[in-house]
Amino acid sequence: MILRAWLLVVALLPFAASVEAGFLSNMRNIFVKHQHPVPAIDVLVVNDKPSAMIEVSGKYQLYNPHTKSLISKRYIGKKKLMQTDSSGLKWGEGFPGIFQLTIIPEDPSVGVSIDGVAYKGNVTVYDIGGSISIVNRVPIEEFLKSTLPRMYSEPMPEEAMAAIAIVARTNTYYFSCNPKSKFWSIDAAQVGYEGVESQNPSSPMDQAVSSTRHMILSQTGAYEGKITPFPAQWKEGHGAHSGSSSRIMLYEAEDIARTGGHAAQILSKAFPGSHIELIY
Repeated sequence: MILRAWLLVVALLPFAASVEAGFLSNMRNIFVKHQHPVPAIDVLVVNDKPSAMIEVSGKYQLYNPHTKSLISKRYIGKKKLMQTDSSGLKWGEGFPGIFQLTIIPEDPSVGVSIDGVAYKGNVTVYDIGGSISIVNRVPIEEFLKSTLPRMYSEPMPEEAMAAIAIVARTNTYYFSCNPKSKFWSIDAAQVGYEGVESQNPSSPMDQAVSSTRHMILSQTGAYEGKITPFPAQWKEGHGAHSGSSSRIMLYEAEDIARTGGHAAQILSKAFPGSHIELIY
């Protein structure tokens, strides 16, 4: 059984020699009040369209990300077509001179829908050459719950799923820290991200994401005083190890889990020299 407490006490200890320091670092992350936002990733969800129907179900704020300034606060929901012309963005009303607009729900329960697809987190609309592109800044945990259950729908041992979740989170966090462009980190069309609708709370993989929340692999640990994620991937075929791919294949990870190995043991074989750390 995957238990978060067990992973924190055992699996979160660095795989190298820095056991005590790693333990203290992780305990600090649990008990010290967070001073930074929940880790999120910018996902391109609408690309180069003439318009998009955007609906907000409750209170929200409008920001200009270019000037980093508040435009206004709105106290009721809104559903209007977002479009643009030479004067700026239009969402029912016009925003003269504004070509970037961020919609921030004031409460996590407030949803944002784009062309009928519901999303969690903030959305930013960009006018790029007279067309609309939209980026969803979604918490990494929500992103994983929207993508992993579809990717791994076949039954497998719980500890293997925990290892998969940690590797996927590592990869996602790496791209959030090293975006492909100044506006977004991942293209939704390339990773199968479809917002809230693609989540399946009853999925074992969804539960694996919850059980390992905020855990990633890092190439450095408590001694270095920083976290260094990397583009972690499972090895897909036989042959030489290359880049950041794992030293073992996924079926081998499943075999380890079936013989009683836990997620930390799987990851120590897959990515030797790495450490499990908390990013929040």
